[in-house]
Amino acid sequence: MSETTVLVDYESELERLHKTFKKREVRIRQPRVKSDFPELIVDVPDSWPSIKLAPLYDVHKGSGEHDKTLFERHQNWLVETPNVLTWDGGDLFDNATKESPGASVYFQGGSPTAQFSEAVEAIAPIQHKTLFKIPGNHEDRTLTSSGHDIGKLVSEFLKVPYFPDYCFCVIRWREQKFRLLAHHGTGAAATAGAQRNAARKDIGWAKFDLYWTGHLHQALVDPIYMIDYDQKTDRPVERTAMVMISPSYVKYFGGYAAKKRLAPGSRGLAVAELQEDGRIDVSLHARGERL
Repeated sequence: MSETTVLVDYESELERLHKTFKKREVRIRQPRVKSDFPELIVDVPDSWPSIKLAPLYDVHKGSGEHDKTLFERHQNWLVETPNVLTWDGGDLFDNATKESPGASVYFQGGSPTAQFSEAVEAIAPIQHKTLFKIPGNHEDRTLTSSGHDIGKLVSEFLKVPYFPDYCFCVIRWREQKFRLLAHHGTGAAATAGAQRNAARKDIGWAKFDLYWTGHLHQALVDPIYMIDYDQKTDRPVERTAMVMISPSYVKYFGGYAAKKRLAPGSRGLAVAELQEDGRIDVSLHARGERL
C-alpha cells in the first residue's frame, strides 16, 4: 500500500442519505396498537399561516419520457417554499422489467437499481416535508415478479411511513382536522367522464375531505357537495370535499401512451392549500406561451 493512500471508514448509501435529512416541523404519528386501517395523524404547528399539500405522483424517474426539467423546477419549489407538505403517491421511478408492457425495458435510463438510488436522492432534500409513501403499479412490478416490495424499501430509505394501498391521513392544525384519503389510483380510464368516475371511486364508502389519486396522468379537481354531522352537537353541516387527480412528469411522444393512442396527459404538480376556516383552495396551472 502506498504511503500516500488515505483510508476512510466505510459509509453506506443509506448512511450518506440520512445525513442530508433536515429536521421536521410537523409531527407524524400512527396508532400504538396495530390498526385494521391505514391510519396516520399529522400535527402541524399553529404558527403556519396555511398548509400547502403538493404530492408527487407518477414522477417516473428513469423513464425515457421523464420530464427532468419540469420535475427539478418543482423539486426546487418544494425545497424553498415554506408550509408545504408532500407525499410520494407512487410510480416514483419507472422500474421496467422484462415482463413490462411495450418496449420500456429497452429505453429506460438505467437499471431499476440505479433508478431507485436516483429516486430516493431526489426526495432526500424534501424528506422533512414528506408525510408517507404509497406504491404505484410501477413499484408493484417488482412485487409481482419477485415478491420484493421495493416501495417499502423506498420508505425505509426515506424514513417515512409506508402503506401498500390506501393512506387515511388526518392533518390537525389550529381548530381544524382535514381528512385525506390517498391512493395511487387504478384502471385505464381514457375519457374525461371515466377518469372522473375513477377518481370518485371511494366516496361511496369513505367520508373524507380530500380524495387524492394519480395514475391516469391527467389533472382533475372535482368539488363534491356533502352533508355531514357535527359529532359534538348532532347537527347537520354542509361541507365540500375535493376529489383530485395529480398530473405526471411523463412526456407523451415516443412513449407507450402515444404508441397506444392514449390521450396526452398534463404534466406537473397539483396543490391544495388548507385554510384556517376549513376552506380548501386548489391550484392547477395551464403551462405554455400564448403566441
